[in-house]
Amino acid sequence: MRPTALLALLLSFTATAEATDMLVYPNAGIFEISTDGRIGGPGAVMLERLREVSGVPLKPRVVPFARALHPESLQPGACLIALTRTPDREARYRWAGPWSSSVITLYGRSDETRQVKRPEDMRGARIAALRAAPTAAWLKERGLDGYEVNDVAAGLRMLQAGRVDYWLGNDMVTRLALKASGEATPRVLYSFGRIDLYAACHAQTSAALVERLHAGLAQLRANGELAEFGLP
Repeated sequence: MRPTALLALLLSFTATAEATDMLVYPNAGIFEISTDGRIGGPGAVMLERLREVSGVPLKPRVVPFARALHPESLQPGACLIALTRTPDREARYRWAGPWSSSVITLYGRSDETRQVKRPEDMRGARIAALRAAPTAAWLKERGLDGYEVNDVAAGLRMLQAGRVDYWLGNDMVTRLALKASGEATPRVLYSFGRIDLYAACHAQTSAALVERLHAGLAQLRANGELAEFGLP
């Protein structure tokens, strides 16, 4: 197909296709939600660039974090950003990405003196983690005492106030949350592995649409535009 014909086809698709709902949940430092409901932060910039390079007309829509994780929150043709791919989720969605990659990191206060080299070293400690996130599941799998919070900023405030001993978080999300708040970075104690996050679309979403999103994210990564999200 000639380049001019391809461009015409893409413009036609963008102009006539119904907007695709892209569900996002409030996440300090990534998706910032203003009091009037507008979505800002680097995540919103990334979605706008994804719309531009993929040709898919995206319509970001805010949902509470707990609701975002329920499959019934998605309608056919809609997507959610962001989820980890796990065996129980794999067949529920069509996947595009990843759009971010980060390290599971344990943080303590600046005056923390305990050494953590393995999960067993955290026994008896109070550990905050994001509710229903991979980090919270990681704690449960190891029989550790996790205190689940609804957002990263709340967990970091609890750590600084001494209400918990540690914060177990995605280092990319934690870094951006700290950048947005201007608060001091807590002490990094240990890292336990990586988390990759994807756009998850309803299983009945058009395969062609999902492929456009996947190709768009690949293009952003090739451009270096996902480096802020841990994908150089």
